[in-house]
Amino acid sequence: MNVEGTVYRLLVSKKAHLSVFVAMYILLAIEYRRFVYTNYYYLMGFDYSVSPVAFMLGLGLVMLTVAVMFLVPREDDGSYVVAMMVALLFCLPSIVMFQFGGTSVFIPLYTMLFLILVRTPLIRVKRWRVPKMSPRWQRFVLPAVCLLCLLPFPLAYGLNIDFSLLGMGENTYDVRAEVSSRETVLTAYLMGPLRMVLLPMLIVYGMCNFKRDWWMTVAGVAGLLFLFLLNPQKSIFFSIAVVLAFYFFRSHYAKAGMVLFGLMAAAVLSVLLNVATGHLMAESIVVRRLFYIPVIVSDSYFTFFDANPMCLSHSFLKAFFDYPYQLEPSRLIGTMMYNRVSTNCNTGIVADGFMNFGHVGAVMFVACAGLFVRLVGAYLGNGRFFGLLALLVYCFLNSAFFTTLLTHGGLALLLAVVFLIPDERSDHDEGVVCTD
Repeated sequence: MNVEGTVYRLLVSKKAHLSVFVAMYILLAIEYRRFVYTNYYYLMGFDYSVSPVAFMLGLGLVMLTVAVMFLVPREDDGSYVVAMMVALLFCLPSIVMFQFGGTSVFIPLYTMLFLILVRTPLIRVKRWRVPKMSPRWQRFVLPAVCLLCLLPFPLAYGLNIDFSLLGMGENTYDVRAEVSSRETVLTAYLMGPLRMVLLPMLIVYGMCNFKRDWWMTVAGVAGLLFLFLLNPQKSIFFSIAVVLAFYFFRSHYAKAGMVLFGLMAAAVLSVLLNVATGHLMAESIVVRRLFYIPVIVSDSYFTFFDANPMCLSHSFLKAFFDYPYQLEPSRLIGTMMYNRVSTNCNTGIVADGFMNFGHVGAVMFVACAGLFVRLVGAYLGNGRFFGLLALLVYCFLNSAFFTTLLTHGGLALLLAVVFLIPDERSDHDEGVVCTD
Protein backbone atom coordinates (compact mmCIF):
# COMPACT_ATOMS: atom_id res chain seq x y z
CA MET A 1 0.00 0.00 0.00
CA ASN A 2 1.42 3.37 -1.02
CA VAL A 3 0.74 5.44 2.07
CA GLU A 4 2.47 8.52 0.67
CA GLY A 5 0.34 8.42 -2.48
CA THR A 6 -2.86 7.98 -0.44
CA VAL A 7 -2.01 10.95 1.76
CA TYR A 8 -1.24 13.08 -1.26
CA ARG A 9 -4.50 12.15 -2.99
CA LEU A 10 -6.35 13.08 0.20
CA LEU A 11 -4.56 16.43 0.36
CA VAL A 12 -5.61 17.38 -3.17
CA SER A 13 -9.12 15.86 -3.14
CA LYS A 14 -11.88 18.44 -3.61
CA LYS A 15 -14.43 16.20 -1.87
CA ALA A 16 -12.11 15.73 1.11
CA HIS A 17 -11.56 19.49 1.30
CA LEU A 18 -15.31 20.14 1.30
CA SER A 19 -16.03 17.53 3.98
CA VAL A 20 -13.30 18.70 6.34
CA PHE A 21 -14.20 22.35 5.75
CA VAL A 22 -17.80 21.76 6.86
CA ALA A 23 -16.54 19.69 9.80
CA MET A 24 -14.28 22.60 10.76
CA TYR A 25 -17.25 24.96 10.93
CA ILE A 26 -19.18 22.51 13.14
CA LEU A 27 -16.16 22.04 15.42
CA LEU A 28 -15.62 25.80 15.77
CA ALA A 29 -19.31 26.30 16.60
CA ILE A 30 -19.23 23.60 19.28
CA GLU A 31 -15.94 24.78 20.75
CA TYR A 32 -17.10 28.38 20.99
CA ARG A 33 -19.83 27.38 23.43
CA ARG A 34 -18.06 24.49 25.14
CA PHE A 35 -14.61 26.03 25.60
CA VAL A 36 -14.21 29.69 24.64
CA TYR A 37 -17.34 31.15 26.22
CA THR A 38 -17.31 28.85 29.24
CA ASN A 39 -13.70 29.55 30.20
CA TYR A 40 -13.12 33.12 28.99
CA TYR A 41 -16.40 35.04 29.09
CA TYR A 42 -15.22 36.96 32.16
CA LEU A 43 -11.81 37.82 30.71
CA MET A 44 -12.56 39.37 27.33
CA GLY A 45 -16.32 39.77 27.20
CA PHE A 46 -17.15 36.70 25.13
CA ASP A 47 -20.93 36.42 25.02
CA TYR A 48 -23.32 33.61 24.16
CA SER A 49 -26.69 34.46 22.71
CA VAL A 50 -28.57 32.61 19.99
CA SER A 51 -30.88 34.58 17.74
CA PRO A 52 -32.85 32.66 15.08
CA VAL A 53 -32.26 35.48 12.60
CA ALA A 54 -28.50 35.57 13.28
CA PHE A 55 -28.29 31.78 13.18
CA MET A 56 -30.03 31.50 9.80
CA LEU A 57 -28.11 34.43 8.32
CA GLY A 58 -24.88 32.80 9.55
CA LEU A 59 -25.83 29.53 7.86
CA GLY A 60 -26.40 31.48 4.66
CA LEU A 61 -22.93 33.00 4.95
CA VAL A 62 -21.44 29.54 5.54
CA MET A 63 -23.13 28.26 2.38
CA LEU A 64 -21.85 31.30 0.47
CA THR A 65 -18.34 30.58 1.77
CA VAL A 66 -18.63 26.96 0.63
CA ALA A 67 -19.90 28.10 -2.78
CA VAL A 68 -17.03 30.54 -3.27
CA MET A 69 -14.46 27.98 -2.14
CA PHE A 70 -15.69 24.87 -3.92
CA LEU A 71 -18.03 25.84 -6.78
CA VAL A 72 -15.71 28.39 -8.38
CA PRO A 73 -13.47 26.37 -10.75
CA ARG A 74 -10.13 25.59 -9.17
CA GLU A 75 -6.90 26.52 -10.87
CA ASP A 76 -3.58 25.22 -9.65
CA ASP A 77 -2.41 28.65 -8.55
CA GLY A 78 -1.98 30.41 -5.24
CA SER A 79 -5.46 31.95 -5.14
CA TYR A 80 -7.01 28.72 -3.86
CA VAL A 81 -4.47 28.44 -1.03
CA VAL A 82 -4.93 32.08 -0.03
CA ALA A 83 -8.71 31.64 -0.16
CA MET A 84 -8.46 28.57 2.09
CA MET A 85 -6.54 30.58 4.68
CA VAL A 86 -9.01 33.48 4.49
CA ALA A 87 -12.03 31.17 4.75
CA LEU A 88 -10.64 29.29 7.77
CA LEU A 89 -9.05 32.14 9.70
CA PHE A 90 -11.22 35.11 8.71
CA CYS A 91 -14.66 33.90 7.61
CA LEU A 92 -15.66 30.88 9.70
CA PRO A 93 -14.70 32.32 13.13
CA SER A 94 -16.44 35.64 12.41
CA ILE A 95 -19.57 33.81 11.23
CA VAL A 96 -19.66 31.61 14.35
CA MET A 97 -19.22 34.59 16.66
CA PHE A 98 -21.96 36.50 14.85
CA GLN A 99 -24.26 33.50 15.23
CA PHE A 100 -23.51 32.71 18.87
CA GLY A 101 -21.50 35.61 20.31
CA GLY A 102 -23.52 38.63 19.26
CA THR A 103 -20.67 40.34 17.37
CA SER A 104 -21.24 42.70 14.45
CA VAL A 105 -22.62 41.21 11.25
CA PHE A 106 -20.33 43.49 9.24
CA ILE A 107 -17.23 41.55 10.30
CA PRO A 108 -18.22 38.31 8.47
CA LEU A 109 -19.61 40.37 5.57
CA TYR A 110 -16.33 42.20 5.03
CA THR A 111 -14.25 39.06 5.49
CA MET A 112 -16.51 37.44 2.90
CA LEU A 113 -15.68 40.30 0.54
CA PHE A 114 -11.99 39.61 1.10
CA LEU A 115 -12.55 35.93 0.29
CA ILE A 116 -14.42 36.78 -2.92
CA LEU A 117 -11.70 39.17 -4.04
CA VAL A 118 -8.84 36.68 -3.55
CA ARG A 119 -10.76 33.65 -4.86
CA THR A 120 -12.68 34.90 -7.89
CA PRO A 121 -11.59 36.78 -11.04
CA LEU A 122 -13.12 40.07 -9.80
CA ILE A 123 -9.55 41.33 -9.42
CA ARG A 124 -7.30 40.44 -12.33
CA VAL A 125 -3.63 41.36 -12.18
CA LYS A 126 -1.54 41.19 -15.31
CA ARG A 127 2.06 40.22 -14.74
CA TRP A 128 4.39 42.53 -16.61
CA ARG A 129 7.71 41.14 -17.69
CA VAL A 130 10.35 42.43 -15.30
CA PRO A 131 13.97 41.29 -15.62
CA LYS A 132 14.96 39.39 -12.52
CA MET A 133 18.40 39.48 -11.05
CA SER A 134 20.67 36.72 -12.29
CA PRO A 135 20.59 33.62 -10.02
CA ARG A 136 24.36 33.86 -9.64
CA TRP A 137 24.01 37.38 -8.26
CA GLN A 138 21.01 36.42 -6.11
CA ARG A 139 23.16 33.94 -4.17
CA PHE A 140 25.31 36.82 -2.93
CA VAL A 141 22.97 39.80 -2.96
CA LEU A 142 20.29 38.23 -0.73
CA PRO A 143 22.70 37.19 2.08
CA ALA A 144 24.41 40.58 1.86
CA VAL A 145 21.08 42.42 2.19
CA CYS A 146 20.13 40.25 5.17
CA LEU A 147 23.46 40.96 6.87
CA LEU A 148 23.17 44.71 6.32
CA CYS A 149 19.63 44.73 7.70
CA LEU A 150 20.76 42.78 10.79
CA LEU A 151 23.54 45.21 11.71
CA PRO A 152 21.34 47.90 13.36
CA PHE A 153 19.95 45.42 15.91
CA PRO A 154 23.10 44.65 17.97
CA LEU A 155 24.03 48.34 17.69
CA ALA A 156 20.69 49.34 19.20
CA TYR A 157 20.06 46.48 21.64
CA GLY A 158 23.60 45.45 22.52
CA LEU A 159 25.01 41.92 22.47
CA ASN A 160 23.79 40.64 25.83
CA ILE A 161 22.87 37.21 24.48
CA ASP A 162 20.87 35.09 26.94
CA PHE A 163 20.28 31.56 25.66
CA SER A 164 17.76 30.92 28.44
CA LEU A 165 15.33 32.94 26.29
CA LEU A 166 15.00 29.85 24.09
CA GLY A 167 13.03 28.32 26.97
CA MET A 168 10.38 31.05 26.39
CA GLY A 169 9.90 31.68 30.08
CA GLU A 170 8.64 34.79 31.81
CA ASN A 171 11.99 36.54 31.27
CA THR A 172 11.13 36.97 27.58
CA TYR A 173 8.60 39.67 28.47
CA ASP A 174 11.14 41.49 30.64
CA VAL A 175 13.68 41.47 27.80
CA ARG A 176 11.09 42.68 25.28
CA ALA A 177 10.12 45.54 27.58
CA GLU A 178 13.78 46.49 27.96
CA VAL A 179 14.64 46.42 24.25
CA SER A 180 11.50 48.36 23.32
CA SER A 181 12.98 51.36 25.14
CA ARG A 182 16.08 51.11 22.91
CA GLU A 183 14.23 50.73 19.64
CA THR A 184 15.27 52.99 16.78
CA VAL A 185 13.61 53.89 13.49
CA LEU A 186 15.81 51.37 11.67
CA THR A 187 15.05 48.47 14.02
CA ALA A 188 11.33 49.29 13.97
CA TYR A 189 11.14 49.21 10.17
CA LEU A 190 13.59 46.35 9.58
CA MET A 191 12.30 43.77 12.08
CA GLY A 192 9.23 42.86 10.02
CA PRO A 193 10.95 42.55 6.63
CA LEU A 194 13.73 40.47 8.20
CA ARG A 195 11.58 37.97 10.11
CA MET A 196 8.70 37.80 7.62
CA VAL A 197 10.48 38.05 4.24
CA LEU A 198 14.27 38.23 3.92
CA LEU A 199 15.49 35.57 6.37
CA PRO A 200 12.65 33.09 5.59
CA MET A 201 13.38 33.64 1.90
CA LEU A 202 17.05 32.88 2.55
CA ILE A 203 16.03 29.58 4.21
CA VAL A 204 13.93 28.48 1.24
CA TYR A 205 16.47 29.72 -1.29
CA GLY A 206 19.11 27.49 0.24
CA MET A 207 16.78 24.48 0.26
CA CYS A 208 16.07 24.82 -3.47
CA ASN A 209 19.57 23.47 -4.13
CA PHE A 210 20.58 22.23 -0.70
CA LYS A 211 23.76 20.42 -1.73
CA ARG A 212 25.24 23.64 -3.06
CA ASP A 213 23.47 26.33 -1.00
CA TRP A 214 22.89 24.64 2.38
CA TRP A 215 24.80 27.49 4.02
CA MET A 216 21.99 29.90 3.05
CA THR A 217 19.42 27.82 4.93
CA VAL A 218 21.69 27.63 7.95
CA ALA A 219 22.37 31.37 7.75
CA GLY A 220 18.63 32.13 7.54
CA VAL A 221 17.80 30.03 10.61
CA ALA A 222 20.79 31.46 12.49
CA GLY A 223 19.72 35.00 11.61
CA LEU A 224 16.20 34.42 12.95
CA LEU A 225 17.56 32.86 16.15
CA PHE A 226 19.91 35.84 16.54
CA LEU A 227 16.95 38.21 16.20
CA PHE A 228 15.02 36.22 18.78
CA LEU A 229 17.87 36.35 21.30
CA LEU A 230 18.05 40.12 20.86
CA ASN A 231 14.30 40.75 20.79
CA PRO A 232 12.41 37.57 21.81
CA GLN A 233 9.28 37.62 19.66
CA LYS A 234 7.78 34.14 19.46
CA SER A 235 6.38 34.79 15.99
CA ILE A 236 9.94 34.39 14.68
CA PHE A 237 9.67 30.61 15.09
CA PHE A 238 6.24 30.72 13.45
CA SER A 239 7.90 32.16 10.33
CA ILE A 240 10.36 29.27 10.15
CA ALA A 241 7.60 26.66 10.50
CA VAL A 242 5.38 28.26 7.85
CA VAL A 243 8.00 28.64 5.10
CA LEU A 244 9.23 25.08 5.64
CA ALA A 245 5.71 23.64 5.59
CA PHE A 246 4.83 25.32 2.29
CA TYR A 247 8.14 24.37 0.68
CA PHE A 248 7.45 20.65 0.31
CA PHE A 249 4.52 20.64 -2.13
CA ARG A 250 4.53 22.03 -5.64
CA SER A 251 0.78 21.59 -6.13
CA HIS A 252 -1.25 24.42 -4.64
CA TYR A 253 -4.11 21.97 -4.11
CA ALA A 254 -1.81 20.08 -1.77
CA LYS A 255 -0.77 23.29 -0.04
CA ALA A 256 -4.43 24.18 0.55
CA GLY A 257 -5.08 20.68 1.84
CA MET A 258 -2.12 21.00 4.19
CA VAL A 259 -3.60 24.24 5.61
CA LEU A 260 -7.05 22.71 6.01
CA PHE A 261 -6.02 19.33 7.45
CA GLY A 262 -3.28 20.94 9.56
CA LEU A 263 -5.62 23.41 11.25
CA MET A 264 -8.26 20.72 11.73
CA ALA A 265 -5.74 18.33 13.28
CA ALA A 266 -4.33 21.03 15.56
CA ALA A 267 -7.82 21.97 16.78
CA VAL A 268 -8.90 18.37 17.35
CA LEU A 269 -5.69 17.43 19.17
CA SER A 270 -5.94 20.48 21.42
CA VAL A 271 -9.52 19.55 22.29
CA LEU A 272 -8.56 15.95 23.05
CA LEU A 273 -5.66 17.12 25.21
CA ASN A 274 -7.99 19.33 27.20
CA VAL A 275 -10.56 16.56 27.62
CA ALA A 276 -7.92 14.01 28.63
CA THR A 277 -5.80 16.13 30.97
CA GLY A 278 -7.84 19.21 31.84
CA HIS A 279 -5.04 21.50 30.63
CA LEU A 280 -6.35 24.56 28.83
CA MET A 281 -3.17 25.98 27.31
CA ALA A 282 -3.06 24.13 23.96
CA GLU A 283 -6.75 24.64 23.21
CA SER A 284 -6.53 28.24 24.34
CA ILE A 285 -3.70 28.92 21.88
CA VAL A 286 -5.20 27.05 18.93
CA VAL A 287 -8.94 27.65 19.30
CA ARG A 288 -9.26 30.85 21.32
CA ARG A 289 -6.15 32.76 20.25
CA LEU A 290 -5.93 31.74 16.59
CA PHE A 291 -9.61 31.81 15.66
CA TYR A 292 -11.59 33.94 18.10
CA ILE A 293 -9.36 36.63 19.60
CA PRO A 294 -9.07 38.49 16.24
CA VAL A 295 -12.89 38.54 15.97
CA ILE A 296 -13.62 39.80 19.50
CA VAL A 297 -10.93 42.47 19.15
CA SER A 298 -12.36 43.56 15.78
CA ASP A 299 -15.81 43.78 17.33
CA SER A 300 -14.45 46.04 20.08
CA TYR A 301 -13.04 48.35 17.39
CA PHE A 302 -16.43 48.39 15.65
CA THR A 303 -18.15 49.27 18.92
CA PHE A 304 -15.71 51.94 20.06
CA PHE A 305 -15.14 53.73 16.74
CA ASP A 306 -18.72 53.55 15.44
CA ALA A 307 -19.53 57.03 14.04
CA ASN A 308 -16.15 58.13 15.38
CA PRO A 309 -13.62 57.63 12.52
CA MET A 310 -9.96 58.40 13.18
CA CYS A 311 -9.06 59.20 9.54
CA LEU A 312 -5.49 57.92 10.17
CA SER A 313 -4.96 60.81 12.62
CA HIS A 314 -2.86 58.44 14.75
CA SER A 315 -0.69 57.66 11.73
CA PHE A 316 0.71 59.51 8.72
CA LEU A 317 -2.31 61.85 8.40
CA LYS A 318 -1.81 63.34 11.86
CA ALA A 319 -0.75 66.63 10.26
CA PHE A 320 -4.25 66.99 8.79
CA PHE A 321 -6.45 65.50 11.53
CA ASP A 322 -6.28 65.79 15.32
CA TYR A 323 -6.12 62.51 17.20
CA PRO A 324 -8.43 62.93 20.22
CA TYR A 325 -6.95 60.30 22.58
CA GLN A 326 -3.77 60.05 24.63
CA LEU A 327 -3.31 56.35 23.94
CA GLU A 328 -2.79 54.84 20.50
CA PRO A 329 -5.78 52.82 19.23
CA SER A 330 -4.40 49.37 20.06
CA ARG A 331 -3.72 50.35 23.68
CA LEU A 332 -7.01 52.22 23.86
CA ILE A 333 -8.90 49.05 22.96
CA GLY A 334 -6.63 47.02 25.26
CA THR A 335 -7.57 49.29 28.13
CA MET A 336 -11.25 48.98 27.28
CA MET A 337 -11.14 45.17 27.06
CA TYR A 338 -8.68 44.34 29.85
CA ASN A 339 -8.59 47.55 31.90
CA ARG A 340 -4.81 47.55 31.50
CA VAL A 341 -2.92 50.27 29.63
CA SER A 342 -0.04 47.88 28.94
CA THR A 343 -2.25 45.57 26.85
CA ASN A 344 -1.79 46.04 23.11
CA CYS A 345 -4.79 44.86 21.05
CA ASN A 346 -3.83 45.10 17.39
CA THR A 347 -6.45 44.38 14.76
CA GLY A 348 -6.61 43.35 11.14
CA ILE A 349 -7.61 45.07 7.92
CA VAL A 350 -11.40 44.98 8.46
CA ALA A 351 -11.51 46.78 11.82
CA ASP A 352 -8.55 48.96 10.83
CA GLY A 353 -10.47 50.27 7.83
CA PHE A 354 -13.63 50.78 9.89
CA MET A 355 -11.72 52.57 12.66
CA ASN A 356 -10.28 55.08 10.20
CA PHE A 357 -13.04 55.70 7.64
CA GLY A 358 -16.12 53.81 8.76
CA HIS A 359 -17.78 51.27 6.48
CA VAL A 360 -16.28 52.91 3.40
CA GLY A 361 -12.85 52.44 4.94
CA ALA A 362 -13.52 48.77 5.71
CA VAL A 363 -14.46 48.10 2.10
CA MET A 364 -11.54 50.17 0.81
CA PHE A 365 -8.92 48.49 3.02
CA VAL A 366 -10.24 45.00 2.25
CA ALA A 367 -10.19 45.76 -1.49
CA CYS A 368 -6.65 47.14 -1.30
CA ALA A 369 -5.49 44.09 0.66
CA GLY A 370 -7.13 41.78 -1.89
CA LEU A 371 -5.46 43.64 -4.75
CA PHE A 372 -2.08 43.51 -3.01
CA VAL A 373 -2.36 39.76 -2.35
CA ARG A 374 -3.30 39.12 -5.99
CA LEU A 375 -0.40 41.31 -7.14
CA VAL A 376 2.14 39.41 -5.02
CA GLY A 377 0.63 36.09 -6.12
CA ALA A 378 0.87 37.08 -9.79
CA TYR A 379 4.62 37.68 -9.54
CA LEU A 380 5.34 34.73 -7.23
CA GLY A 381 6.48 32.33 -9.93
CA ASN A 382 7.90 29.69 -7.60
CA GLY A 383 5.56 27.70 -5.36
CA ARG A 384 8.38 26.73 -3.00
CA PHE A 385 8.35 30.32 -1.68
CA PHE A 386 4.59 30.39 -1.11
CA GLY A 387 5.05 30.45 2.67
CA LEU A 388 6.06 34.11 2.33
CA LEU A 389 2.64 34.96 0.87
CA ALA A 390 0.96 32.89 3.59
CA LEU A 391 2.74 34.99 6.23
CA LEU A 392 1.45 38.16 4.53
CA VAL A 393 -2.14 36.88 4.61
CA TYR A 394 -1.81 36.01 8.30
CA CYS A 395 -0.51 39.53 8.98
CA PHE A 396 -3.66 41.00 7.43
CA LEU A 397 -5.66 39.06 10.04
CA ASN A 398 -3.94 40.71 13.00
CA SER A 399 -2.28 43.88 11.72
CA ALA A 400 -3.37 47.16 10.17
CA PHE A 401 -3.10 47.54 6.39
CA PHE A 402 -0.34 50.15 6.24
CA THR A 403 1.48 48.56 9.18
CA THR A 404 1.58 45.27 7.26
CA LEU A 405 2.97 46.97 4.17
CA LEU A 406 5.58 49.14 5.89
CA THR A 407 6.73 47.42 9.08
CA HIS A 408 5.66 43.79 8.56
CA GLY A 409 7.36 43.33 5.21
CA GLY A 410 4.52 43.67 2.71
CA LEU A 411 6.36 46.04 0.38
CA ALA A 412 9.61 44.13 0.92
CA LEU A 413 7.82 40.95 -0.20
CA LEU A 414 6.51 42.65 -3.33
CA LEU A 415 10.02 43.78 -4.29
CA ALA A 416 11.37 40.31 -3.53
CA VAL A 417 8.85 38.45 -5.73
CA VAL A 418 9.40 40.90 -8.59
CA PHE A 419 13.20 41.03 -8.60
CA LEU A 420 14.73 38.35 -6.36
CA ILE A 421 12.73 35.14 -6.06
CA PRO A 422 13.63 32.83 -8.97
CA ASP A 423 10.92 31.38 -11.17
CA GLU A 424 10.18 27.67 -11.01
CA ARG A 425 12.41 26.80 -13.96
CA SER A 426 15.30 29.15 -13.26
CA ASP A 427 18.89 28.01 -13.45
CA HIS A 428 19.07 28.17 -9.68
CA ASP A 429 16.58 25.32 -9.33
CA GLU A 430 18.16 22.87 -11.75
CA GLY A 431 18.37 19.42 -10.34
CA VAL A 432 16.07 20.16 -7.42
CA VAL A 433 13.41 17.56 -6.64
CA CYS A 434 10.44 18.53 -4.45
CA THR A 435 7.94 16.19 -2.89
CA ASP A 436 4.93 16.04 -5.14
